[in-house]
Amino acid sequence: MREIVKKNKITCSIMALLLAGLTAGCGNEIPDLSEQEQELVVEYAAGVVLKHNRNYKSRLVDLSLVHDIHETAPENTSEEENTESSNGEETVTEDVTVTDNTGEAEAENVTIEDFLQLEGVKFTYTGYEIDDSYPEQGDELYFIMDATEGSKLLVLKFLVENTSSGEVNLDIAKTETRFKINADGVQKNALTTMLLNDLAYYEGTIAPGESVELALVCEIPAEQTEVSALELTMKSVDDSATISLN
Repeated sequence: MREIVKKNKITCSIMALLLAGLTAGCGNEIPDLSEQEQELVVEYAAGVVLKHNRNYKSRLVDLSLVHDIHETAPENTSEEENTESSNGEETVTEDVTVTDNTGEAEAENVTIEDFLQLEGVKFTYTGYEIDDSYPEQGDELYFIMDATEGSKLLVLKFLVENTSSGEVNLDIAKTETRFKINADGVQKNALTTMLLNDLAYYEGTIAPGESVELALVCEIPAEQTEVSALELTMKSVDDSATISLN
């Protein structure tokens, strides 16, 4: 009984405050309210009363709670992660093996001139040397390569002969071919140099019956004094080929 009286007192106090607010500001005269304004006052007063009644449970959802639920809810799983079908049976996904057939096909039994698509010339591997610097120093040379610390230069030498009856203009850089040297199972990229006889970038004219010596250079460990197995790999945009130099 005391609780009911207490609630009624709270209700009356709130209504009194509302009436006081309505009568304030214009002396003692009670302002005229339209029907819509009266409904708003009543609705507001009812809301205040219900707010102070702890036994009242609103049917409205607190938007802050909805926001919290969205933040803590797990992300939607994809269809692939859903292991149960609509009839309750477990679905089994099978692993599919994908075979990549886009790799470059390596050409076999090809020569350097064939791979570079050069006519009227013949490339012959003549041997290698291991040096601290290349070429041998001389007054006529403007570029000399020195091996980095802990390394030596492995220089592969090739003789390019003009086998045609006319001059042959070579521009190997135009072929956009990359060269790799495999020395005893360790593959190294041929170094980019400023040597006039760098095979990868050679540009010049060879007269009929004449030949020029070209070279490819890479670095090997300083303690390696000889190479027992040598291979040369050539790669272009569409093809690749590896030839043995032994």
